[in-house]
Amino acid sequence: MLRFFANKNRYSFADIGLRCDVHSHILPGVDDGAGEFSDSLAILQAMHAAGVERFILTPHVSGGLFPNKASELRLRFDHLVATLPEELGLQIALHLASEYMIDEFFDEQTDLLYYNDRHILVEMSYGVRSLNLLETVFRLVQEGFTPVLAHPERYIFYYGGRRGPRNVEELEQLQEMGCKFQLNIQSLSGAYGPDSLVNLKYFLDHGWYSYLASDIHAARQMARYTDFQVSPAQFEKVRELASNNETLF
Repeated sequence: MLRFFANKNRYSFADIGLRCDVHSHILPGVDDGAGEFSDSLAILQAMHAAGVERFILTPHVSGGLFPNKASELRLRFDHLVATLPEELGLQIALHLASEYMIDEFFDEQTDLLYYNDRHILVEMSYGVRSLNLLETVFRLVQEGFTPVLAHPERYIFYYGGRRGPRNVEELEQLQEMGCKFQLNIQSLSGAYGPDSLVNLKYFLDHGWYSYLASDIHAARQMARYTDFQVSPAQFEKVRELASNNETLF
């Protein structure tokens, strides 16, 4: 049940009804997410307690910081699944994909890890727009993929102040090309500043988001998934996005 407080909409992670998470950094020892198996287990336990039953693990892949290979990620994923102790009683399902940085090395990727039905998670640097963004999205669509752009509300080069996002034409073009947008739960709290929240609300109101995800890197982040600064109507749209996630499994 939704909870309403005077002068503030204090929703929590559990209020969203998220059963399937499509963006997380739970696979240990591969990026800036979980470092050890114990960290992965802590995240899974915390999210399962909040109602999540299915997880798509999406470790970073980039030419610079995280040059992960698909074959190595598969081995680590299989090891994680085999290591989870049955006595924990976690009724969960784990799947593997990746979050790909659109950089100068992206075209070198030949073995891609993606969601069901060839949806593929991509991102950019928060502060610098990828020069090959449109070309990469176009090529992926031509090859039968559906690009899913992670957390567009966080990219500062789209910040336009109170009136809404900058470069709306490019954002519309991405949508028209077939690129989907994925909202981060933590962004709902205003954690990334007022400009990010303005863009988030604009995207929600214009129906530009398709999916919702935790993008969780550590169990302690769960405490930040609360006090969401959106209206009741916007929060209902967030709940719909959580349901949309199930199409990616």
